[in-house]
Amino acid sequence: MLLLGDSVAAGQALPLSQAVASSGAYFVDETSTGGGNVVGPNAEAQWEELPERLAEAEGGVVVYQITSYDWGTREDQREAYVRLASVAADSDADLLLVSMPPIEPDEFYADHMDELAATSEVAAEVAAQDDGTEFLDASEVWGEEYSREHDGQVYRSSDGIHTCPQGAAEFASWLLDELVGLYPGFEPADAEEWANAGWSSDELFTGC
Repeated sequence: MLLLGDSVAAGQALPLSQAVASSGAYFVDETSTGGGNVVGPNAEAQWEELPERLAEAEGGVVVYQITSYDWGTREDQREAYVRLASVAADSDADLLLVSMPPIEPDEFYADHMDELAATSEVAAEVAAQDDGTEFLDASEVWGEEYSREHDGQVYRSSDGIHTCPQGAAEFASWLLDELVGLYPGFEPADAEEWANAGWSSDELFTGC
């Protein structure tokens, strides 16, 4: 499994790397703080290296956590997700497009919320037209709207964007379950094997 995404995904990669390894699979963290997007600002710079980076996923699966930088028109987004699916296919890898966690926008994001709101629908349309691509709706983890707490646990940072250890762990557990449905031969490790492996103290988690 190769994970692409921004700093939100970087936080999720911490437990996910442990969870995937405990499940007997190989994990590659290709997240990027302050970027990681395939459409929107500075995406073209990422595309210069992306095909080579995705080659590490050969014969496996690329998971793209849709980022908070996926700005642009619906057509811009569609072209980027189709292009990503094509590059993944070149490495004989499947592509999983995962919806981004809802955010509480500051001034930086305020003008782009309509664009971000379209990403899930566009990703689902792309997946419906490509056998090697699946769209996964993570609202089961995060809810439809931003909320710091779920069932009394702090899932999200006070900055309104990032995740906290409990949310990242819940996401990892959810994604493993989704993989079972897509790949019946995959057997996820019990959470006890990876949830308390020390990753929760990482400095990436702030405002928790």
